[in-house]
Amino acid sequence: MKCCSTCKEEKPLSEFYKQRSVCKICSNEASNQWKKDNKEKNQISRQKSKLKRKYGMTLEQYEAMVEEQKGVCYICKSENPNRKLSVDHCHKTGKIRKLLCDKCNMTLGLINDSQELLKQFIFYLK
Repeated sequence: MKCCSTCKEEKPLSEFYKQRSVCKICSNEASNQWKKDNKEKNQISRQKSKLKRKYGMTLEQYEAMVEEQKGVCYICKSENPNRKLSVDHCHKTGKIRKLLCDKCNMTLGLINDSQELLKQFIFYLK
């Protein structure tokens, strides 16, 4: 048994994270409150984490790409100030290509990056 330094309740050790004096419930409540009080910082932190985990890139590298593309989708040149551009990458090599809007990024995904299938679409449209 261990006493939580926040709620002062005696709880089993399983109710605590390793080497913490605050129980899981109090710790989670504090974390949620911080996220609520620091929405912008939390959003930036989550974005940094996602970029690093999924693409191995920093927020600064992403922002440099946005600036290089003048904030528009590389393919259709559209700009949506309410949505961030998606990092397009090759699923085989993991190599980052460019930043795309959601529509262009999903289109590439739906055709499995197939140039042949894209040619068929173009032929169909003609």
